[in-house]
Amino acid sequence: MSKAEETCYLDASALVKRYVEEPRSETVDTIYRDAYRGVKRSSFSYWDVAEAVVVFDRYERRIGLDPKKLVKGMLKEYMTLSRLSRLIVVNVSPQVLRASMKLVLKHHIYVADALQIASVKKVNSRVMVTGDKGLADIADAEGLKVLYVGTHS
Repeated sequence: MSKAEETCYLDASALVKRYVEEPRSETVDTIYRDAYRGVKRSSFSYWDVAEAVVVFDRYERRIGLDPKKLVKGMLKEYMTLSRLSRLIVVNVSPQVLRASMKLVLKHHIYVADALQIASVKKVNSRVMVTGDKGLADIADAEGLKVLYVGTHS
């Protein structure tokens, strides 16, 4: 993979930081900026999109943000990056599910977390971006390079 084709996989917690101002949102913004400039690709799974929508819904109840507006912005950007060939979206395929089940049994984790790690491996991503410390630790144990964008050390 050439340097221009390096891929950063963003889990749901990282995706949310693109559309809701949170600590370390600027790190995720830089990843998107690099994708738009053609320096890197971004990646996530359809599962991450669905999980981000759940978080957007919680923000509506907690602080009044409009989840429909957030989803619309996310999908618009998704389409733009796809047209630019700067985004890889991972399907929740039987292959990814089988790999996820192996990770569940190996690390005793939720299938959602396992699915994200399996998705990173599926696209041969250079780095996994996550705000989930537990997921970051397991991804690291799986030999993945992790960019932790959470608030807890």
